[in-house]
Amino acid sequence: MATDVALDIGTSHTRLATAQRGLIFNEPTLVAIDTNSGDVVEVGHGALDMVGRTPRHVVVFRPLAQGATVDFDVTARLISGLFDRAGVSKLSRARVVMSVPSLATAIERRALRQAAIQAGAREVSLIEAPIAAAIGLGLPVQDPVGSAVTVLGAGASEAALISLGGIVTSSARRIGGNDIDNAIATLLRLRHGVVVAPLTIEMLKIHLSSALERTRGAMEVVSGRTVDRGELVEVDVSAELVNAALHDVVTTTVRMIQDCLGDAPPDLSQDVSSRGLSLVGSHAQLNDFAELIAANTGVDVTVAPNPDIIVIDGLQMCLEEMSSLHTLLRSADR
Repeated sequence: MATDVALDIGTSHTRLATAQRGLIFNEPTLVAIDTNSGDVVEVGHGALDMVGRTPRHVVVFRPLAQGATVDFDVTARLISGLFDRAGVSKLSRARVVMSVPSLATAIERRALRQAAIQAGAREVSLIEAPIAAAIGLGLPVQDPVGSAVTVLGAGASEAALISLGGIVTSSARRIGGNDIDNAIATLLRLRHGVVVAPLTIEMLKIHLSSALERTRGAMEVVSGRTVDRGELVEVDVSAELVNAALHDVVTTTVRMIQDCLGDAPPDLSQDVSSRGLSLVGSHAQLNDFAELIAANTGVDVTVAPNPDIIVIDGLQMCLEEMSSLHTLLRSADR
């Protein structure tokens, strides 16, 4: 009996689910490989724990950047490691449904499919992330009704208006949550001369960020190491620094959504005005972001519950309805 697998490989995190067991992997998109033997040593959290602690012959890779595969062989090894974790072997004759960014080129789509086949999949279908998200949200994607969804990922962001099983208008940018993290880290180096841990940057976003700059005057004390001497120090980080780091990503994302909605046919625009727009993805919960988008588009904006797993939820639903979703899967395979 074939095993049905849903796979959402993102720039930052990867999620895998099977029809039988549901979501069984939700971990960083990292793979540790023994370069002497070519074997996969660890994936996900296990690979993350090995960063900076491995011997020379074990290298930790992040095979995706800005939503695109940058290393085909490592991506195939990551998927193979995921299949092993899920108990999926080549003998399982796995049928795989994978998400793909709507801005992915034909070459990027082919590379993703071939990586899964090399890892042991028998059959691979691709579905664009905004459509998978809309399915996961329970929106009527195959009805003659406009459903607006914005997927805010770590490496890419995309807005889409969906009707009758396809994307009517869309806009996407290779920018996302990682760019915010990198901007905060850069400003900390330039203004305070320190390097801090990724978890510290995440804490600063949660406590000090505001897309509407409502956190002015707030401050957090964080620990870091000086760039010049490597000494452990404490520095006061202001909300103004964090919000300055947000600016480019927030502004670009708002313009992207405006472009998508501005190209919508009049009838579907009315649907969006009455039904609103849904936000999903890794930085959909950025403080006051939904409110800023609503103010700049005139559309009600809702952040989905558990926005990080909406796409994999939609892919799981696709596993159950594969026979009726051939049109959606075929359109993404272009």
